[in-house]
Amino acid sequence: MVEPLAPSDPRRIGPYRIEGRLGAGGMGQVFLGSSAAGRKVALKVIRPELAATAQFRARFAREVEAARRVGGFHTAQVVDADPEAASPWLAAEYIPGLTLQQVVTAHGPLAPDAVLRLGAGIAEGLAAVHKCGLVHRDLKPGNVILADDGPRIIDFGIAHALDAGPMTHTGTIIGTYAYMSPEQIRAPARVTPASDVFSLGSVLAFAATGRGPFDASTVPAIVHRITSEAPVLTGIAEGGPLHTLVRHCLTKDPAGRPPTSEVLNRLAVTAPAVPPVPALPPRPATAPVDDRPIRRRSVLFGGLAAATAAVAVPAAVMLWPEGEPSAEPKDKPKASKSPDRDITKPVGELKGHENDIESMAVSRDGKFLATGGYDKTLKLWDLTAGREKATCEGHTDAVISVAFGADGATVYSGAFKELLAWDANSGAAKKKLAAYDSEFDYVSSLAMSPDGKTLAVGVGSRVELMDPDLGRVRETLEGHTGSMYCVAFSPDGRTLASVAADVGKSGVRLWDTADGRSLRTLRDGGDRNYSGVAFSPDGKTLIANGPGIQLWDVASGKLARTLTDQHRYLGSAAYRPAGASGKAMVVGGGGFVEITKTDTVGRTVSVWDADSGKLTATLVVGDPKRPLRASISRLAFTPDGRTLAGVFRPAPGENTFKPSVQLWKLP
Repeated sequence: MVEPLAPSDPRRIGPYRIEGRLGAGGMGQVFLGSSAAGRKVALKVIRPELAATAQFRARFAREVEAARRVGGFHTAQVVDADPEAASPWLAAEYIPGLTLQQVVTAHGPLAPDAVLRLGAGIAEGLAAVHKCGLVHRDLKPGNVILADDGPRIIDFGIAHALDAGPMTHTGTIIGTYAYMSPEQIRAPARVTPASDVFSLGSVLAFAATGRGPFDASTVPAIVHRITSEAPVLTGIAEGGPLHTLVRHCLTKDPAGRPPTSEVLNRLAVTAPAVPPVPALPPRPATAPVDDRPIRRRSVLFGGLAAATAAVAVPAAVMLWPEGEPSAEPKDKPKASKSPDRDITKPVGELKGHENDIESMAVSRDGKFLATGGYDKTLKLWDLTAGREKATCEGHTDAVISVAFGADGATVYSGAFKELLAWDANSGAAKKKLAAYDSEFDYVSSLAMSPDGKTLAVGVGSRVELMDPDLGRVRETLEGHTGSMYCVAFSPDGRTLASVAADVGKSGVRLWDTADGRSLRTLRDGGDRNYSGVAFSPDGKTLIANGPGIQLWDVASGKLARTLTDQHRYLGSAAYRPAGASGKAMVVGGGGFVEITKTDTVGRTVSVWDADSGKLTATLVVGDPKRPLRASISRLAFTPDGRTLAGVFRPAPGENTFKPSVQLWKLP
């Protein structure tokens, strides 16, 4: 799909006249150009911040020369380049047609024979790339065009020479997470052709099922699945040639994967003689499957973005395998007056969002709850009455973070490039507290200090300590290399904890809120991906959740205890506030586990005794014996510790019920 040029776009690059815009990605912008003789080319212009780096220019020049040698019927030939230009560029053969991502999004998975034929074409293209001493490093559905004469691999802008050192800065990973190999995540500088074979297995799984084999709703969860879990291949006939090949390609150990030549031979024998590549639809479709919103957090981490919708829709929106739908409960659960009531079942439900709920917060007086969702609204709820109080409309993108002011009179909400303040009583807009310019500036996490004088804003890969009344930033905390995921103040407000998508360098960072000084980073020596963090009521212990729960001693920085249960990945955790009856508890929500037709783990919450580390209860939504494709995440206690709120959301494709907030009463 070719879009009109913007007023600021160039009209000529080198000898080529620019005719339109094709898209953009982490490396730069892509334009449609034509030579003096009218030959069409796709021109990629490198981003200024990359072009300003001498190391990048030198590596770019070497890789352009290597990419020019790539031939074959299934790649887009690099025909021209100027690494020395003020804005370096390369020109590749323009291949008209839709991407595999667009075709599957518009028409659903391909037939098994078509997938085999497609795989043979991609494998032949990869063989040509590898023969020239290159590794593509970003093979994904958006980089495969279904042309009239077969599939073509495009975008050699990040191809990497086998004998070259790392091109990227420390902490930066090039590629699209959902289709990366385990070794590319752990050590991006040492990838081999086996990494492309792993990506090929993921691409074929997507073509056959409409989702990636490691899809999840956050980058930490995706990384955990790629590095530690088996692929989800539901929808591919088990024992068949495609299932066998894909599993072989997705072997964790690079040495255990078949070489490209073997993949090609196996597909060439298996694929049918007649090309079954689907006919192109009359116009491209770029909307996500089931009209579900694209989760920005799934594709914007590590300093790079996936291709825009003009080129391809990221596949990370397909989060779970498809299964049989479940009916929505017609009656809201009601609290039992019996002293021996079942505490594991919800006593209330708050419904109103049309799409997934991504953020939630409880006011400090316990009267109100705020939720933000992918329907671009912020909703305020009266917890006492159990009903919606107001709907705040004004964001232009998903509301992915919320926080109340200390007095409960103001609620703050963050989205893409903006931070807004609202009147918590009426729901009226107060003001835009901040606006951001970078394409990576998602306000992904918010936390209010205990004294109400500082709002911690996780935006991009940094944390801003802001005056919540004026929007003035007094300190900027930098050190993370991936997008922020969670920030939390200690009870005395002197320390801030933060976690982000720092792949390969994950850990919990502690900061001095007075001067923004980095205090320490908590790591257990492994490559654990955290998705949340919270302090205990006394401030002595810190909880970090991800693959299990870790309890850290704040004073010493030492790991005190690790808790695990049936959840593969815990998407949220919280301490029960001080003063509640019973012992302090930590709660982990199973929001990012593998959902299957028979799985019930995803809609459960584990309640632990924080002192003994024993599991004391399991909270659940619905009949625990009945499968239900859903998950629980974003947990928060009311100040008295008696009520726990958890976001309950359906798996993608599950249209029988809408997301809600479930409420449990604890003794």
